[in-house]
Amino acid sequence: MSDDDYYPDVNTLEKNKDVEGLIRALDNDDYLIRKEAARSLKKVGDSRAIVPLIQSLKYEKWQSDNPILGTVREFAAEALGKIGDGRAVKPLIYAMKEDDDLEVRWKSAWALGEIGDLSAVDALIEALKSDSWNVRESAAQSLGKLRTLEGVDPLIVALEDKEWRVRKNTVVALGKIGDERAIKPLLNLLSDEDSDVRRKTIDVLANMGDKAFNPLMDLFYEKDWYIRSKAAKVLGEIGDKKVVEPFIEVLSKKRKEDRNRYVRGRVAEALGKIGDLRAIDALINALDDDTIFVRQKAEEAIIRIRSLDYHGEFTQFSNGSISFNYPNNWIIKTLVTDEKYEGHNPNLSVKLTIYKKSDLEDLSFDDLIKIWDEIFEYQNITTTTQNTSRMGKTNAFFLMGESMGTNNVIIIVGYMLYELFYYLHFTIKPDVSDNEQEDIDLIINTFRIHI
Repeated sequence: MSDDDYYPDVNTLEKNKDVEGLIRALDNDDYLIRKEAARSLKKVGDSRAIVPLIQSLKYEKWQSDNPILGTVREFAAEALGKIGDGRAVKPLIYAMKEDDDLEVRWKSAWALGEIGDLSAVDALIEALKSDSWNVRESAAQSLGKLRTLEGVDPLIVALEDKEWRVRKNTVVALGKIGDERAIKPLLNLLSDEDSDVRRKTIDVLANMGDKAFNPLMDLFYEKDWYIRSKAAKVLGEIGDKKVVEPFIEVLSKKRKEDRNRYVRGRVAEALGKIGDLRAIDALINALDDDTIFVRQKAEEAIIRIRSLDYHGEFTQFSNGSISFNYPNNWIIKTLVTDEKYEGHNPNLSVKLTIYKKSDLEDLSFDDLIKIWDEIFEYQNITTTTQNTSRMGKTNAFFLMGESMGTNNVIIIVGYMLYELFYYLHFTIKPDVSDNEQEDIDLIINTFRIHI
């Protein structure tokens, strides 16, 4: 039987991994058979097909009139990348530069990265200037896979590419190479218009870890507020506790160079992500900051740090006026809109009621504490603990006592912000477990009034 009369079942050849049969089909006069054979060889990935695939990759001008032959070359490029034989490097470089079919060019660039031969570096660097963003994107990906320092400077230039996909893959490539020269240019992409680019940039800088830490600290001490704020954000993602003391200093001393709200806000945010309890006092003071951005970031950080001490799973209650975290196996419900709330744990050993008071007239914070002292006395509750605290502009008091009749523990936590007063009333059965005490602490520590 001549080749002209040979019509193989390519699917069967692929299933049987008949590489010799697929190679023969790759040279069939029927272009559709060639296409299917090239696709199957891409899946099988056998080095015996290297030379026939290189032959199928060759481009001649007349082939542009037949799109099927473009697909043959496209699949051949992918197959060569999968097989990973260095003999394909030069043919793939030629195809990446000269082929008339866009799919062939960018898949050739991709295949060069898969093969991993450093002799392709110069051609891939040149491909970063291609008119096609697809080729530029694949070239950036491949330079990242090759992890060559020669690619760092050209990739830094490519961070300014007009196409977001190129910028994103350039960020990833620089992350794989891990050279410190890329850190400052990468910071500029934290304000990129594309969210994927921003996320990848944060991931890459954070994953550089120790390598990025000292350069980022150097950037944090520059005069430019923009650079400082971006450096603070990434340092928070890295999570190294060496920044805790310097960042506390930024929030506490209010030096001239630290007054920028974006610097202070990102510092507060970073402290929350790091989760070190040493930062709590400085963050509480930041709740009185002149700018809402800093106040919001400080509040979020405090809640995050305090929640990190909780070892169970929790969710958040928020109605816009108040918010707090609570264990996700609790039941919390609203009884009177914005006025009264009730909750309890699964076995009813802890019950919670929250009341809102806004008609305080001329009552002071101290007056409210005295009222609760009198209520305790009237209800025959012996006070065991009493203290006050302040979080930003919110005053709080804590009363704990034991009911003489039931031996239940009663906890009252009152929060006063301007003319608003909320109090949390816990009724706790004797001998609650450590986990149940953690549940109570979680609610108290994360309770916030929003105005």
